[in-house]
Amino acid sequence: GAAMMAKFASAVPVLGRHAPKVTATRMTARLAKWSRHNLHAATATASLSSSSSTSSSLSTLVGRKGRQAHAYSSGRQRRWCVTQLAASQQEIAWTSASVQSKKKVGLDRYKLVLDVGQDVAKGYTVAGQFVQLRCDESQKPAYIALANSPSEAGGNLVEMVIKTNDGTAGAICDLSEGSDLDVSPVMGKGFQVKDRAPLASCPNVYLIATGTGIAPIRALINSGELDIPNRESVALYYGYRNQDYCAYSEEIESWEKMGIKVIPVLSEPESSWEGETGYVQDVFKSNEKLSEGVVAVIAGQFDIAGIVKEAFSEANVPEDRVLLNF
Repeated sequence: GAAMMAKFASAVPVLGRHAPKVTATRMTARLAKWSRHNLHAATATASLSSSSSTSSSLSTLVGRKGRQAHAYSSGRQRRWCVTQLAASQQEIAWTSASVQSKKKVGLDRYKLVLDVGQDVAKGYTVAGQFVQLRCDESQKPAYIALANSPSEAGGNLVEMVIKTNDGTAGAICDLSEGSDLDVSPVMGKGFQVKDRAPLASCPNVYLIATGTGIAPIRALINSGELDIPNRESVALYYGYRNQDYCAYSEEIESWEKMGIKVIPVLSEPESSWEGETGYVQDVFKSNEKLSEGVVAVIAGQFDIAGIVKEAFSEANVPEDRVLLNF
């Protein structure tokens, strides 16, 4: 009804000047579609990594430093507005979790291990899935991807990396060990590597992560789902500002021993840095000559997926070979 249309309209300004114009007719049609598919829409709300809130998740549509996600049409942006609204409308079965450990892993990010209880933990079955978190009912939930593999969640514990901010994510990062918070059931479809990146047709794998997007990629690496020893090649493009903003830097050597070629890409490197610099998607496109038997698994900035799909299309690689976790 009118009240629901008003709520939808209030979601659009989050996109600022990039927000598409939505007519009342289109609004009504999209709300009708949402009502038929609200469960699917709510599942799709995960950002590619550890987004701090609904608003910050939407803001990734324009990319870091204002780089617009040009590969996505205004229709795609409208669908994201509807999706975010659907998530906010659905009832979440919140349960209590507690902070078991907290460690700073960069100037503005923390690694947290939470005890989420058996019921929530057993819902984690595919690398790339996520949960919603909040400190209390007054906060917008933060969407946080899980960093440990499903097999490592055999007990009640899950691991995550959260970038602090002025919203819910910041409040969670301020919690001390032993503090309680609210957690949703595990959500999202995950990366679906077994179905969409079989060894026979996708022998070469590209993992592309930026910032806290390394968390779900780490979960995938440690899950064994990639079957790394039997792939022809697995390369990880890991983009971050500099060493002060690099989560899991201590694990890079072990990933290389697994057979993964790790290519760090620093956007604001130290003067002594001799590796790749700039944006991870640009370095990827410059370095790689794509062929038919490739698949890309992406977590981080929203616009990277569109850019990689463009590169795949130019190389006659099916766009469905780009895997996201939502």
